[in-house]
Amino acid sequence: MTPQTFIFAGRSGCGKGTQLKLLRESLEQKNPTIPSFSSVTGDMFRSFFDTNTETSVRAKELTARGELQPLFLTIWLWAKSIIENYTPESNIFIDGYPRRVEEAIAVDSMLKFYDRKNVIVLNFNVSRETSKARMLGRARADDTVTNAETRLDWYDKDVTPAIDFFRNKPGYVFLDIDGEKPIDEIHNDIINKLNSLQ
Repeated sequence: MTPQTFIFAGRSGCGKGTQLKLLRESLEQKNPTIPSFSSVTGDMFRSFFDTNTETSVRAKELTARGELQPLFLTIWLWAKSIIENYTPESNIFIDGYPRRVEEAIAVDSMLKFYDRKNVIVLNFNVSRETSKARMLGRARADDTVTNAETRLDWYDKDVTPAIDFFRNKPGYVFLDIDGEKPIDEIHNDIINKLNSLQ
């Protein structure tokens, strides 16, 4: 089986991280000989914050305010992760990236460089209200009401155009997913839609 590439997109709290984990486990059970690599932007930044450099301190302060990280930093951190971990035999799972059109262009150039074809974009749709409620329910220190509103605003302004960059673009399969459903139902929907592509 040819290794696959997945991009998980959606508002904060839409469940994309949970669904990435479930899909990765499902594919690894089905084809245990194909390794997987997850590029989770949030996890990368949380590790980066621990380096305690001038850049990481400033970046951590941005996250604490719910603001979007600068373009140079997101592209560097994400590309570094891909470069250090990429193998052609692996399934790739990208979560929380891209967040701007410029980043989408960088992702597209990476996928073309590595000759990854039929990339599957899973776009999890949840309402602004659902996203806000889920963020506030996570009990993270930076998930305040003000920060939730800030994140939702920059999602609509910056992330939505970045994800739409892949819609109807040759080389990509764009799947809209109803993220309001229970976890198991969403996972089953994803599996059914992926099976219908074969």
